[in-house]
Amino acid sequence: MSKRVWFFDLDGTLADTDADIRGAWKAALTDLGLSVPNFDRDFIAGPPIEEMARKLLPDIFTEQLAQDIRTGFGRHYDGDGFPNTFEYPGIMDAVRGLKARGDGLYIATNKRYAGASAMSKRFGWDIVFDGLYTGDMHKDDPIGKLRKPQLLKLIMDEIGAKPENCIMVGDTINDFEAANVNRMESVGVAWGYGGHGDLAHATRVISSPDELLNI
Repeated sequence: MSKRVWFFDLDGTLADTDADIRGAWKAALTDLGLSVPNFDRDFIAGPPIEEMARKLLPDIFTEQLAQDIRTGFGRHYDGDGFPNTFEYPGIMDAVRGLKARGDGLYIATNKRYAGASAMSKRFGWDIVFDGLYTGDMHKDDPIGKLRKPQLLKLIMDEIGAKPENCIMVGDTINDFEAANVNRMESVGVAWGYGGHGDLAHATRVISSPDELLNI
């Protein structure tokens, strides 16, 4: 495969998902009788649930607690229709422009498959992107649950893509480090959840989606 292949993060890159994610997290914590006074200050949409649970609840964190939060989060998030989630203006116009010139397009996200798949259908991304990959897609297989570096490698192996033809588009350091591990370029989007410290790890930074077409 010699065509260019793009991997897009979801939360903070394709859509502003923060409000719905925060709401589901808070509901899940309430169900478990847990209080996190600094939740609004410390929470970031995008990292895996387990990673965020460890950050928010360091004194009581266990793998079982993370799983309980994951279960509760899914119960509140997957079926609500994502009423407060919005595509970033112009991002899908740019994605369709890349598709029109024959590039490969994949969503690669830490988001749970159930939520990511439902959202993809809700916004019609499933008919634009060539595939949707999430870290938990293989959790019941020998492969196990994948972090983003391993997820990108899995996609590349499956589609036969070479690192020099691939670009990861995201908004946080997790995206850019995953790209670096896999020896591919990365594009940081200034409209996402990552700050300047995160974006400094990207190969380049863009402030408008249409800049993707000039790369």
